[in-house]
Amino acid sequence: MSIVNIYHHNENIYNVEKKPPERPPKPPLYHSRFEHQVRRETKSCKDAHRTMGYAKIPLQKPNEFLKKNCGIRYRATKSAPVRLCADHKPPVPKKEDLTTNQQLMKCVDFKVENVKKVVASSPKKMRPRYADTRKGDFHDLEKSGLMPVYKCQPKYGKVPKYLERRKKDLEAQKQRMAEKMGEQVPDGFLVSQEERLELLKGLKQNWENLQKEYQSLPLLIDTVPKMIRKAKLEKNLKELEKDILRVESCPYIFVHDEQGQTDK
Repeated sequence: MSIVNIYHHNENIYNVEKKPPERPPKPPLYHSRFEHQVRRETKSCKDAHRTMGYAKIPLQKPNEFLKKNCGIRYRATKSAPVRLCADHKPPVPKKEDLTTNQQLMKCVDFKVENVKKVVASSPKKMRPRYADTRKGDFHDLEKSGLMPVYKCQPKYGKVPKYLERRKKDLEAQKQRMAEKMGEQVPDGFLVSQEERLELLKGLKQNWENLQKEYQSLPLLIDTVPKMIRKAKLEKNLKELEKDILRVESCPYIFVHDEQGQTDK
């Protein structure tokens, strides 16, 4: 004898698969009350041109088919002919009737003219550029802001004020020196150009000798006498360079005997 367990529950097979909710019915479409009137008017307008041509022209019967030269003829209106050229074209010039310009053009050597133009023309200037990547991407340097532009400044193209002051000071100094030289006549003499060139040559020879001596110094200067000698040679070289520059810049040299001074 088998024992069967019976379980009571509220499960129903129709509730296993849920059905989608039912959609509400759509509202009825809007219909204008003038719908039939609009359709009637539109149809009445189309009926007038339903056939080929207007309805005013009477249609022929099927047995009266169209024959040759029986259709409606439209006369074309005559218009004035359009002429592109109002006057007659000039005749082709003959070989003998060459103008002066054509003869001159034959004598022009274009190669020589081109060479002259190229020689007289100025070379094209490259615009300054800068590269911002290692692959060589170039950009305009003038528009980048990295290059100073002075054209927009109010002082552009004008002489600076400090140069004008210096020029006035030099003129005043020359005037004072001229007045001083006119008041008291100094005792001395003017060095000639030959003596000046000989003096300059001797100074340069002394500078070369000192330069050779300076270059012959040992590389390692580790003692006090070597340091003193090197400093002395450098001092003498600087003094000689100053004297050479002074003699070269002054074309006239005046030697003053008073108190052993030399005015240049």
